[in-house]
Amino acid sequence: MASWQMECCGTSFPAGAKVSWRLRHPESAELAWLDTVLQGGVAATVDAIEDHHGDPHAPLVEGTVISIATLHCRFEPEPVAGSGLVTSVVSAERWNDDLEERNFAGFLIRIRALHPATR
Repeated sequence: MASWQMECCGTSFPAGAKVSWRLRHPESAELAWLDTVLQGGVAATVDAIEDHHGDPHAPLVEGTVISIATLHCRFEPEPVAGSGLVTSVVSAERWNDDLEERNFAGFLIRIRALHPATR
């Protein structure tokens, strides 16, 4: 979940929460920056994006939040290679501070879907 999505109209939630989100499959180009800042093929592990402003016909997926991590990295103005820092947290808060020279970029969230979305 991108930082601006949460800051715009997101609602804080803890690990273990039941969620109902419209999830869409990401395009590889929109996730390429993850492999830049984190390296190691992380983008390939992201199979869905929650997008408040995306396709209103994207499948509604209900599930339970299994884990939440924040992602901070540097931008100059493009994402800086290897600058990513992932930190496990117990809840996703609407507002998140930057960490020194790293900007809050968003959350990496794992959910257990009751009925997984189809492609």
